[in-house]
Amino acid sequence: MNEITKKQLPFSVAIKTDAYKQMINGTLTDKKVAEKFVADITSVVANNYALKTCDAGSIIAGGLMANSLKLSLSSSLGYCALVPYKTKTGDKAQFQLMYKGLIQLAERTGQYKRLGVRPVHEGEYIGQDEFGDDEFKFSHEFDDKPVVGYFAYFELLNGFKKTLYWTTKQCMEHAKRYSKAFTNSTTTSLWKSDFDTMAQKTVLKQLLSKYGVMSIELQTAVQADQAVINGKDNYEYVDNEDDSGEVTSTVADTLPDMETDEETEKKALEIINK
Repeated sequence: MNEITKKQLPFSVAIKTDAYKQMINGTLTDKKVAEKFVADITSVVANNYALKTCDAGSIIAGGLMANSLKLSLSSSLGYCALVPYKTKTGDKAQFQLMYKGLIQLAERTGQYKRLGVRPVHEGEYIGQDEFGDDEFKFSHEFDDKPVVGYFAYFELLNGFKKTLYWTTKQCMEHAKRYSKAFTNSTTTSLWKSDFDTMAQKTVLKQLLSKYGVMSIELQTAVQADQAVINGKDNYEYVDNEDDSGEVTSTVADTLPDMETDEETEKKALEIINK
C-alpha cells in the first residue's frame, strides 16, 4: 500500500495497517499498553469529526507524545489535545499542550511549593498579602467583571518565587503574531474557540520556560507543543512556520520588566484597578 493510499483510509482502518501497528508496538513495546493506546486514540478521533480527515501518522505520533508524557488526551481533563490543521500537504494533527498539562508536568519535578495561573478580572487585585505568605491578594467579588489579564506564579521549595502578568491585549497580540489560524477567518483555532485557556497556557509557559525548574520531560513537552510530530525530535510548527518551539519574544518584552523587578511588577498589576 503506498503512502498516499494509506493516508486516504479512515483512521479506524489505517491504524490497523502493518506500518502503523509496527510504529505503535515498536514505541510502546508492551502489548497491553499498545492495545489500550489504540483504543484510546481511536476514541479521541471518533469524538472529533475534524480529526477524521487528518493524516493518521500525525494523529498517532501526537498520541504517542501524550502517552510518553503520561498526559491523557481526554477533553474533560484538559491536559493536552490533538488539533486539526490544514497544511499544504493535507490535514494534520497538531499536538497542543494545555495549561493543566504544564502544571502536571511541573508538579512531577517535586520542586514546586506553589504553582498556578488565573484570569484576572477588572478591579480584582487588592494588594500584596500583609504577612508576605502570598505575593498578591485578589478579591472574588469581581468575577462578573471583564477579564483584563492573566496572572501566573510559582514558588519553589527553596523559596524562589516568580510571577508574571500579561494584559488581555498582550495575549491577543501574542496570538496574532504566533498563530496564523487565529488571524485567518476561514480556519478554526483554540485561540478563537477557547481564548481564556490558551491565554493562561501561554502566560504560564512563558513563566516556567524562563524561570522555572524544567525537567527533561517538561522541556520535551514545551518543544513539542503546537507541533505536528513527524518523528523523534522532528517537529513541524504548522500554525507558525517561524516557531522553533522555544519561548520567543513577544509584545511583553517591549514593556517594563514585570517578571524581574518586584516594584514594576506590583505597578503592572495595579493597572487592573484603573
